[in-house]
Amino acid sequence: MTAAAAAGTVGCLDAVPFLGSDPMAFSAAPSTVPAGVRDAAGYEETNRSELEIERTVEAAGQTQQVVVTNQLVEYGKGVDFGPLDLPIAGRVQAAIVTALTTPQVDVLGRTFNPVADMSAADLAAMVQSRYEGLGDVEQVGEETATVAGSPAAVGEFETRAQLVGPGVGVDLTLHISEAVAVGSDLVVAIGGYPSLARRRERDDVFSMFEGIEHQG
Repeated sequence: MTAAAAAGTVGCLDAVPFLGSDPMAFSAAPSTVPAGVRDAAGYEETNRSELEIERTVEAAGQTQQVVVTNQLVEYGKGVDFGPLDLPIAGRVQAAIVTALTTPQVDVLGRTFNPVADMSAADLAAMVQSRYEGLGDVEQVGEETATVAGSPAAVGEFETRAQLVGPGVGVDLTLHISEAVAVGSDLVVAIGGYPSLARRRERDDVFSMFEGIEHQG
């Protein structure tokens, strides 16, 4: 897999000495959006979970197993599909924002960014709890925006997913930020909504990105 959206490492911790054959474990603190920000944007918290990644780091003839625990906090918003002229009745929780936090790690003198080798499609797959049958992800643009209080490149992607069952496909717009350093962790912001609702939903997604606060 190649880095597409969250590539590149920002800073590192002090070098960690080689500790032998036992895996080294690192954990991130979660990042959240304050109630006032999410209320203004119409979002509510829907899920918190951990994502564990295991890697083998090699340097100077040594290898070290590294286990990294990432934190995901997800927010959802109902979208009224009536004005969008789609075969879906009422409001469906189809707009999402996910704050992914991963620790910065330096092992055997090498900096290890747990999300650097994840493609945009890999990151987008993290939202599949809301978007079933997510299709190929194509980048269509990029801009600079504020994520967790820092300027960051945010890629814009298009894809297609099923929202209420097989046969009901909806075009989606995704916004995926590069990783930004916050304390000892890295934060990646992921947002998505039906493309036909872009005029209404884009600004709310970016206000959620800007409001992300690291809890470390």
